[in-house]
Amino acid sequence: MLPQILFGYHSTQMPAIAGFIDHHRFQASFAPFEAVIPDRFDLIVPLRLDQLPAARAAAARSVGKRRAVLPSAELVELIDDKLRFNLWLVEHGFSAFVPELLPDPPRTYPYIRKARHGTFGQGIKIVRGPDEADAPDPDTFVQRIAEGRYEYVLHLLRVDGRIRFQLCYRYDMVEAMSVRGQGQEASATEPAEPGPALEPCLAILDALDFQGTCCLNYKIVDGTMQLIELNPRFGGSLVGEVTHYVAAHLDAL
Repeated sequence: MLPQILFGYHSTQMPAIAGFIDHHRFQASFAPFEAVIPDRFDLIVPLRLDQLPAARAAAARSVGKRRAVLPSAELVELIDDKLRFNLWLVEHGFSAFVPELLPDPPRTYPYIRKARHGTFGQGIKIVRGPDEADAPDPDTFVQRIAEGRYEYVLHLLRVDGRIRFQLCYRYDMVEAMSVRGQGQEASATEPAEPGPALEPCLAILDALDFQGTCCLNYKIVDGTMQLIELNPRFGGSLVGEVTHYVAAHLDAL
């Protein structure tokens, strides 16, 4: 019998996973985690942050072996608040890898305003000069924008303190002042090496004692990684390599 893999629901990722996964190696299913008997599955993979609590509960109901490696609720709460997480990074010695946090309203340009919560570019505004300046908002914060034509995503699976899967892509955003997401898409995507970003990314996960799957978005500015965000979940650009990810995850369990 093939290993049984249970994914959560995601409107775009579900059909892509169904198309990419090697059906000769794995049997993929999609269902709400609350409605399943977890012992029927060998691996549980949530695809959205809001699926993590149900995935943890399903994993806790399973008998005999681990069926998921997931970040804790406390850690997800920290990372999901982008301002709080940036402050945590600064306080824990990672300020060199965080675009400078600015007073609100800022006194210099350009800057980027970010929603404290959101995904895929939601709530982001790039302000290039005084004529575009906006008003402070308690649900947002402002940073110096990390400029660069290329944005990177690094997918990592960390289990019991070890990296068990790694995948990196480079996005050509064409414009230097850009953030991939709502309204800004890459003109090209290609596999890449994380280069100087790998060491600080691993150090951040070590300091968090992060367990599970994540993706880190960043740019390289003057040879230094500048973190845009850390997502404590399965990232959409991982879909194309889902077979290798699943195989590595099962090996880690």
